[in-house]
Amino acid sequence: MFDTTKYFPRSIDSDHPSQEEPSEPPLLDIPVTYDMVHNLEGKFLDKSVMEEALEADQDIDTEDKQSIETDFSTTPQLMIIFEEGDINSALHFLIESVHNPFAPNAVAMVLVEEKIREEIVKRIRPKLHPLCESVAEHPNFLAALETLETSNLDCIRADITEVAPPLASPIFVCECTHDVLGDFPTGVITFHTFRNSQEAIDICQRETLPFASVSVWTESLDCCYELAVALSSPTYFLNCTNVDLSPISRQHKAKLNYALIENGFHFETMHIYNQFKCIVFPIGELILPSPEDPKEVPEPTSFLES
Repeated sequence: MFDTTKYFPRSIDSDHPSQEEPSEPPLLDIPVTYDMVHNLEGKFLDKSVMEEALEADQDIDTEDKQSIETDFSTTPQLMIIFEEGDINSALHFLIESVHNPFAPNAVAMVLVEEKIREEIVKRIRPKLHPLCESVAEHPNFLAALETLETSNLDCIRADITEVAPPLASPIFVCECTHDVLGDFPTGVITFHTFRNSQEAIDICQRETLPFASVSVWTESLDCCYELAVALSSPTYFLNCTNVDLSPISRQHKAKLNYALIENGFHFETMHIYNQFKCIVFPIGELILPSPEDPKEVPEPTSFLES
């Protein structure tokens, strides 16, 4: 017969376990009683042990969530606005970022389709208000201002009647990369114009600043996936931004291909070539086109007039 005993040698000279003397005498045979089968006794886990296990599981969830937040919230965001995108929502987040340029996940670079550039600039200027002291006196922002004073770069600022010296205005610097302005974060947002998706991709690839997330405002889902393939950023928000990514924290940490609909959003993680990426977009009216031929609602009939 073959010896099927599992053998884990401790050294070359160690003996086979079957050759060792038993350290303890073998247990006596114990007969099976009725109570052992029908009246089993067991001990409940101590309450403190259960609580510790629950806390440990919660700690894992918290670590996963913090890991996701760290990945997507401590580096700058890129925003791309297309003509058919939700301009109102995009500008809300853009104006928020230009007034708080050192905040986590703030927009550092914005691309605007050429057809709507003039409209965007007209809508931005009236919403620019004086910067708070912590931003206006930040060394990086002051260094960027010095660079702008000695350059011929075109800038978008608040009107002098709205923000007069010595108050500092939020600044968009047109057709410029951040390395020209100094060490990041510079406290300003670079502003670029593009005519099509490929030109937008080319502009993004010329920027040396790495973006943790990209906020794309368009009605084309294909366009968002096209950008996700071409750009190196790990996260893409379509018609939304800064969405809580904790529902996919485990899949992201494990780098698994996964799709989930939760809290009104579609979450998707996937491998694209040798990169792992995440795409998020809302399930709702922001991405659904309005019906071309809406049905006419019949007028209510009053039976009192008959």
